[in-house]
Amino acid sequence: MLLPGSPQFELTPHTHEAFDATPAADFRRLISAGSNMLVRGEKSATTATVVALSADLSTPVVMWIAGSNIDLPPVHHGTVVLLDVDCLDLSAQRELLTWLDDRGGRVRVISTARRDLFDLVMAGEFLDPLYYRLNTIVVDAVAADARHSAQ
Repeated sequence: MLLPGSPQFELTPHTHEAFDATPAADFRRLISAGSNMLVRGEKSATTATVVALSADLSTPVVMWIAGSNIDLPPVHHGTVVLLDVDCLDLSAQRELLTWLDDRGGRVRVISTARRDLFDLVMAGEFLDPLYYRLNTIVVDAVAADARHSAQ
């Protein structure tokens, strides 16, 4: 489920093209705009999508894995890729929200999730302010084998 105004696209993990009637040039323009992005889907598909997007991300690009017990990166500009953001407990979510506030929008966040964050918000398991910060552009990544079996 998406809220009105949240663009949603589907990417195959081996291309940069967007589907669902969105021309690839428009999608690339959205990527280049620097908005936060939430990539949803199976681990292999989200990873492949992040790799496909990497050429358009502002540097430095730093990766952080949710639940890794490693502090959030000390960057103040560039891009942070937050893997498995749906695995964060509420305490870690609050810490991430404070970290984002401290950066004042100078850090772009590309986050990945296997579960629907809106469902987690509705269940009280994910902070709604964090959801709205990460959910500027939503990409539903579909594994290549799943895409072929649906056709």
